[in-house]
Parts: sequence; structure tokens; C-alpha cells
Amino acid sequence: MIHQHNPFSDRGDGTGPYAMYKVLYDAAALHLIEDDYTTTDWEGCKGMINQGKIGCMVLGSWAYPQMVEAGPNGDDIGYMSFPITVNGKQYASAGADYSFGINKNSSEDDQIAAMLFVKWFTEESGFAYSEGGIPIDKKGEYPAVYAAFEDIEFIPDTPAVAGEETLLNDMNAETELRFNAGGDAKIQEIIEHGFNGTKTFDEIMDDWNERWTDAQDYLGIEVNQ
Repeated sequence: MIHQHNPFSDRGDGTGPYAMYKVLYDAAALHLIEDDYTTTDWEGCKGMINQGKIGCMVLGSWAYPQMVEAGPNGDDIGYMSFPITVNGKQYASAGADYSFGINKNSSEDDQIAAMLFVKWFTEESGFAYSEGGIPIDKKGEYPAVYAAFEDIEFIPDTPAVAGEETLLNDMNAETELRFNAGGDAKIQEIIEHGFNGTKTFDEIMDDWNERWTDAQDYLGIEVNQ
């Protein structure tokens, strides 16, 4: 996206950031979200979705077991990928949560002990099955939470291109969009404008595209038309 021209435009095929955020805007515009969209209650929402008071939440798989265990109706809760396909093919992003590291400056005995723990944790502890993760072993069976992902291809997070490690951060700083970096303020604007009908979705995306283009110009980033 760093090199794309107007990346927040409608691609016409139901893919990309435009299509993703349009789902959020439409949900707000149709008042399918809660009336009080400015506050949140993390602990309270777990019991609410378990009791059927919340219909759908956008969360990572790590949160799924918490929702299931928050009440007596865990069997009623399912997990699905975001409803966007590319040429009819369904994909889902897969990224690591926390990672383990072994201190190279520790003693040889401690390094061996640490390695044994990591191997036990990833290969034998069953962590993926209790926490809704993807097994580290490619041959391992997926937890039941992924039943709806049988024909879906997982796309792992990839590092930035060499020499461009800071460009997304630079773009986010210049645009103030914080895209893919917890840009809650701008996402909240989508909800507010959708709910109150104060801006159309295309007006919001036009603003984002203008910000993106200005930042590309300022940072001297080559743009692929």
C-alpha cells in the first residue's frame, strides 16, 4: 500500500481497505451496532455474547475461548473469517501473538533448558487447542474453532521490504491514519459518520486518499499508478 495510488478507493471487486471499512460504515449506518458506540466493556462483553445479547464481534482467535467460557452457552459461539474473497477464494490473516526468545548470553545449561521448554510448549503442551491458536506443527490438526476455515488459505504477516522498514510508520505519522497500527481515532470517525449520517463513506475515503497522496509526495515515495 505504501506505493499504491489512492489505496482507499473502491476496487469494484469487493476487496481491499475500501470494502473492509465499508462493512463497518454500513453496520453503523443501518444501526446494527450498539446505540452507545463511544464506550466499551471488555469483561462485560464476554458474557453478553455468550448470552446472545451481542450478535457478532470482530476479534482474533485468541479471544474465542474467553467468549466460550464466559457463560453456559459456549456451544452457540462460532468463529469465521472476515467475509471478503479474492476471485472467489477465501483468505484469512495469520500473525504471531507473543514470541519466545532464548538469551544467547545465558549459560549453556540455561539455553538447553530454555530450548526444551519452548519445544515442550509448542509441540506437546496443547496450547494451540486451549487458546484457539494455529498449531506450530504444520501436520497438526487445527483446533475445533477453525472448523469454518477448512478451505481458507492463511496469509502470514511478512516483514517490510529491505530499506523500507520505517515507511509505513512514516506514512502513518504524516497521514495521521495509523493504518494497520491501531488507528482507533480514524476508525471511530467511520462509525460516527455512518451512525449519524454526517458524511458519506466515499467522502471519508476521499479524505484518506488525499492524506495518503500528500504523505507520499512529502516523503518522496515512488507511486505505482
